[in-house]
Amino acid sequence: MRRSPVFLHIAIAVMGIVFSTQIRAAGTAPCKPDLASCPEIGCATAGTADAVINKLKRRVPPGGTPKQLSLDDFEKLQERADTLVGQRKSLTAQQRKKLKALSVSNGKVAEGDLVEITGYVIAEHSLPHPNTGESVNCRLKGSDNNDFHVPIARQPSDSIFDGIVVEMIPQDRPGGWTIRKLKTIARDEREVLVRGQLLYDNKHVMNNNPSEPEPGQPARYSLWEFHPFTDFLVCKNQGDVCDQNDSGQWERLEDYEN
Repeated sequence: MRRSPVFLHIAIAVMGIVFSTQIRAAGTAPCKPDLASCPEIGCATAGTADAVINKLKRRVPPGGTPKQLSLDDFEKLQERADTLVGQRKSLTAQQRKKLKALSVSNGKVAEGDLVEITGYVIAEHSLPHPNTGESVNCRLKGSDNNDFHVPIARQPSDSIFDGIVVEMIPQDRPGGWTIRKLKTIARDEREVLVRGQLLYDNKHVMNNNPSEPEPGQPARYSLWEFHPFTDFLVCKNQGDVCDQNDSGQWERLEDYEN
């Protein structure tokens, strides 16, 4: 029996929808069964720009004395990154090499350096929270398999649009690093000191205007992050600030009990 052109067009359209749905499902399904089997490039294809950033997000910076940054430095760093590589772009390993010898208030830094800042955790719009289904963690679900997204700002009264992002990765994360503790620290307005790897999150775009927010983009005034961070310290002096250089005034997050 001869089929009408209308019938054929409908059949082709339906097949297209089914095929597109299958592609989208494949793109969001985990690519490995568990975190232990997730490679350092996550779900990315080896040799791609995505593989470069995924591997960098898992890199623990070498030990030593961290470079002290201020939150003001992140505005300067963003200006330089805009000039050198831009925003919301894929960056090859060669392009990322431009992100070095960047001037800050305490000298020069490069992506990958061990750095530290002080500030306050901002609990706003369900933050801090675990991310979910990211390529770097093989698109696995559940907080145990994902980074913790933590906004840090200059003052406890600041908005998340006035802050930057630091990330706890799930690999070898101490059991005492919990979302509950982070929200308690934000509520109690405790100053924190964070150390970790300086990383430029090129996949996103700056989102620092609450009156015109960028849909689907984390709120922050700089795409520079601590990712991963290796130390998270809490000021022992509630309602006050601590000396960044006096270790006796700080306690580790894993030991913190409110």
